[in-house]
Amino acid sequence: DLNALLLEVEGPLCKKLSLSKVIDCDSSEAYANHSSSFIGSALQDQASRLGVPVGILSAGMVASSVGQICTAPAETSHPVLLTVEQRKKLSSLLEFAQYLLAHSMFSRLSFCQELWKIQSSLLLEAVWHLHVQGIVSLQELLESHPDMHAVGSWLFRNLCCLCEQMEASCQHADVARAMLSGAFMTRCGFLGKTHFDL
Repeated sequence: DLNALLLEVEGPLCKKLSLSKVIDCDSSEAYANHSSSFIGSALQDQASRLGVPVGILSAGMVASSVGQICTAPAETSHPVLLTVEQRKKLSSLLEFAQYLLAHSMFSRLSFCQELWKIQSSLLLEAVWHLHVQGIVSLQELLESHPDMHAVGSWLFRNLCCLCEQMEASCQHADVARAMLSGAFMTRCGFLGKTHFDL
């Protein structure tokens, strides 16, 4: 249990391992890259102290941050889309995740497993961004779930909500249209036929 382990050994360095500076960064690209480098180095140090692979540690932290972003106040009762502020924060977080991937400090499998722990708050648009930005593909994410019927139902329910919001002319219709087109939707349709016989 990575979370329990982190709590058990929490110290000054562990408290510095916060992605908030990266997520909330509004400054220059050079500063953002410096922050990514600094936190990546701190993650490696902490992973060494804990005796766990840095990829597993970073995957858990990024997944936790995705959950925090998705649980911010929503604009609808059954949200599938991010707010403008959520989208901005997720974009910064995914840039950091790409840095980790490029430096072999990120476990996709562990990330998928950690994301499903926050399934109840995970927004479909966040999954779409993960897919589009190459952090983890939709197929990879869905196939990592232990219950394919449950994840198929989750996907179907979220797609229905997305279509309903499109019909209601939501303010993020352009994002919704992008989600409902292209390879992401093709993959959704394929997985839908495969996993819940639509």
